[in-house]
Amino acid sequence: MKRILTYLLLLCISLTGYAQQNIEERVYLHLNATDLIVGEALYFSSYTTSQVTGQLSGLSSLLYVELLDEEGNPVHQTKIAQKQGRGAGKIFLSTDLVTGRYQLVAYTRWMRNFNSYYSQSVTIVNPYKTYQNGVYEEEVIYDVNFEVEGGFWPQGKEANVLLHIKDQYGRAQQPKARILAKGGEKVVDVEWDAYGFAEVTLDAMSVVDYQLAIETESAFRFIDLPKPCNSCTGLSVERDPLTGDYQVQVTSTSDLSNQLGYLEIWDQTGKIQGMPTTLNTNTLLVSADLTAGKLTVKLLVGGAVQNTRVFWNGKREAISQVVLPQMSKKEKVTRVLDYPVGSTLSVSVKKVYGYDQPESSAAYRIVPMKYRGLSLSSDALSGDLLDRMMWLSRSVDIESDSIQMVKYLPEYRSGVVQGVVTSSSKLVDKNVNVALSFQSSDMEIDATSVSDSGVFFLKYNPGFANEKGVVRVLNDPTGDYQATIYQEYNEAYAPLSVMPLVFDTIRIEQVAQRSIANQIENAYYVVDTVPSATRPYPVVDEMISYVLADYTRFPSMRDTFIELVYQVGVSKNENKFAFNMRIVDLPFSDKLDVETMVLLDGAFSTAEDVLKLSPYLVERIDVMNKRFFIGDVMFDGIISIVTYEQDGGDTEPVGESLSLSEVQPESEIVTTALPTEKAPMFNDMLYWNPLIYTDSSNATVEFFTSNVTGIFEIQIEGVDKAGNTISETSRFEVK
Repeated sequence: MKRILTYLLLLCISLTGYAQQNIEERVYLHLNATDLIVGEALYFSSYTTSQVTGQLSGLSSLLYVELLDEEGNPVHQTKIAQKQGRGAGKIFLSTDLVTGRYQLVAYTRWMRNFNSYYSQSVTIVNPYKTYQNGVYEEEVIYDVNFEVEGGFWPQGKEANVLLHIKDQYGRAQQPKARILAKGGEKVVDVEWDAYGFAEVTLDAMSVVDYQLAIETESAFRFIDLPKPCNSCTGLSVERDPLTGDYQVQVTSTSDLSNQLGYLEIWDQTGKIQGMPTTLNTNTLLVSADLTAGKLTVKLLVGGAVQNTRVFWNGKREAISQVVLPQMSKKEKVTRVLDYPVGSTLSVSVKKVYGYDQPESSAAYRIVPMKYRGLSLSSDALSGDLLDRMMWLSRSVDIESDSIQMVKYLPEYRSGVVQGVVTSSSKLVDKNVNVALSFQSSDMEIDATSVSDSGVFFLKYNPGFANEKGVVRVLNDPTGDYQATIYQEYNEAYAPLSVMPLVFDTIRIEQVAQRSIANQIENAYYVVDTVPSATRPYPVVDEMISYVLADYTRFPSMRDTFIELVYQVGVSKNENKFAFNMRIVDLPFSDKLDVETMVLLDGAFSTAEDVLKLSPYLVERIDVMNKRFFIGDVMFDGIISIVTYEQDGGDTEPVGESLSLSEVQPESEIVTTALPTEKAPMFNDMLYWNPLIYTDSSNATVEFFTSNVTGIFEIQIEGVDKAGNTISETSRFEVK
């Protein structure tokens, strides 16, 4: 175990270095739908990629998924296993859920160090519970953000200011507004685009105080705009509409005009260009020489960063739109997926009701999180719009993403239980040992020493863990130490700021029809499952087993040990509860006071609980009377009791309880069955395959339409071997 802990610490140090270079994981979930009713399942396929390369990340083997209500409280928590950044799962929507807006979040343990997670809004309707339509606030509350290009406005120079305005529900607004000079004179009217952005140029030669005046129903709202600074530099990036190249303009106040600076161009992998500059000059950047996508210009003076400007180079990633022909009921559909070898995909085919707001992976990877609530269509994601969003998101750059230390280690090959040992009466000895166990038929045990600060990391196999887990401090008979375990999931989320959910008569009728069909459709799904892993109860080398059915049943476990298990000494006094393991091959000089591992159905127990157990519940007793090591943690042998039910009898495991949720054991392929004359086939989800790997240039998807008519959408998401996004939607009509 010492080697394992050392490996984890070295991995932690190494990954911290990566984090300082802005290497993080990023999660995207492809959902089968974002508008659902209770009784349906929300299926998802996960893509965990490197934020640097875009390629799938093999760093984290577990993904945590939570469904949150409007207050930010989790109503469902689960985790799935990932292999090389890919996994899949589902959440069944029970009738306990109320109608409303929900938020689906997903993250890895490593991402918690950066307070980073994926988020997608979903709507869930429960037709079996009364719902009152949400009420919109009559007064529009404007939320205005603005930023001077480059962050600073040198006195005596012009400044470009970008404005963005939305309401309390996150929707872009276009109110009447103007820029006023000191004294109230109008300088210019503000022209908002369809997404709430506006760009204005302010002149600091004669006026230094500007205000944004927004006209509301009852009055004007005045917002002070930035003021020029007396000693600073400015930085702007302007794209030539003809050539696509960029002019980087550096300006400064007069006291800095003779100084020299240095320009650096960064992409997600690090610095790609660098050049000296004066503080009043223009520099040409040739677009073809730059990485496509998000870039950052940094101005350094004296080795320190003075300004940054995040911008978008080139066109956005295309989201393909394919038109398919009309189909008949119960007709076979074949779709050939022509993508590069080594790509991984997920495919969903579902009826479109008009309320879904699916998010494509292409849009997710390029739109800053703060603007993902603007309902941007794929066609709207122009390079100019992306550049504006980057401009206002300039504070999220490479250096601000770096961290000096990490709290959570990544779950690379196993799950990780982390915590800290404390004491109210003494200093924590770094030689204190802790151990982990689970009550089940699968012996899942780990042990380690704590660090100088009392922190410990214990590993476990997620496939064989359950909620009957405990962590206990070893060799602590007086209870001087306490183990506190870190929470498995994030502990708090902010309430959602969402539009109230309102139903009209058309949608009410639609929900009623979906509810009736939903009670039928599951019976006609063909589900191919990947079987969950199983393993027999493990047998430790040199373990001796006593199967009680092979011997005379004694009236108590105390008598059973005395008469059968000669390796263990037990007092005949019924008021004394202790095991004395007779260790073999032990030097006479060895006086170490080491604890014997006592297990009841795989979990830590006590001699008292074992000796009070009815022998008629016990299948066998396994004993090893030799020194046993887990890493550098030593035990004076093992006593393992296995009951017929493997539930610990009427006892509980000894130690600090763990709240570990089980890993979803299966990923599902859902498809329509071959239609028959008697099959009603009312299902509106025709196909779902979360894990497709292309081992050739062509992969084929086949399914049947059902008796449900209307518009259906095929959504394909994925990533190729090089990390490029695959995102395609197509629609067909069933008549």
